[in-house]
Amino acid sequence: MVQWISARAPRRVGYGSRVWSAVGALFRRPEPVEMLDQRFNFLPRSFRWRGDVWRVRSIARVWDRPSTALLPPRRYFEVNCGQRDSYILVQDLRIDVWYLSL
Repeated sequence: MVQWISARAPRRVGYGSRVWSAVGALFRRPEPVEMLDQRFNFLPRSFRWRGDVWRVRSIARVWDRPSTALLPPRRYFEVNCGQRDSYILVQDLRIDVWYLSL
């Protein structure tokens, strides 16, 4: 017999886990960041988040989301900042504001 021992809550499996992840996504808000430097006036190079300066080592991928009736157009950057630090930076193209998606 195998016994699950963990300090974390047990994982939910099935339909309930999808519902809880959708509810969590509704209440999760992207945090604003200050873009300090850009490469080619387009790609993020360094940004300030929660008082710390982060330097982008590499960009894993870039994708766009066109505007809809309710949401403005956005550009997403999956960036690597350290050995294991990977973040998704979001740029609101309409007002040129940057966010960090957690």
